Amino acid sequence: MTAILPERPTVLDELPPMPATAPPVILPGLLSAVGLTERRVPAWITDPDLIQSILAGHVDIPDELIPQEASCTP
Repeated sequence: MTAILPERPTVLDELPPMPATAPPVILPGLLSAVGLTERRVPAWITDPDLIQSILAGHVDIPDELIPQEASCTP
């Protein structure tokens, strides 16, 4: 007979349960990283070389620095 050890608690066990009616949360950075959406360039970045680097995926801008209404892609 083999005993099965109980699973160890994780950090996720401390989170409250998600309501069944809640929409799924998908981070924009994840979608752009896998190529499903276009990378966003903040409006405050004006250097064309930096913009091209961001669009090519060489430079990553944290989502906190990209306001939803102020983002643009040339």
